[in-house]
Amino acid sequence: MFDLSTRSLLNKTFLADGIFSLIAGSALLAAAQPLAAVVSPALSPAVIMALGAGLLVWGAFHLATARKGGPSALATRISITGDILWQVGSLAILASAYSALTVAGMALIVVAMVGVADFLFFKMRGASQARLLQAA
Repeated sequence: MFDLSTRSLLNKTFLADGIFSLIAGSALLAAAQPLAAVVSPALSPAVIMALGAGLLVWGAFHLATARKGGPSALATRISITGDILWQVGSLAILASAYSALTVAGMALIVVAMVGVADFLFFKMRGASQARLLQAA
């Protein structure tokens, strides 16, 4: 099912992002209450649950795209744009809600940013190898 030896770097990255997003989304949904308390006393568990649900959709998108013979140029652009928006949103949260976040909350956001940056790097490299992001 997941014979990785014949898949491109971009396809492998989509598979990894999909699997990781499904696991992370499930964890966020299962532990929304305690995670919200760890991130910020002012954070509602509903926010963590929405983030978890979003990650489930994101993961399903990546797995479905990877399964259909590899990501198309459009799917790749959507994925890269989503990763960039995650980084921008994370920086905005760190800057605007700094005083409301716990140290653990800031650390979780930074760790997530590093993980997303890794996926972004490999998606961009894989897309470049596949020549999917050439100017039209």
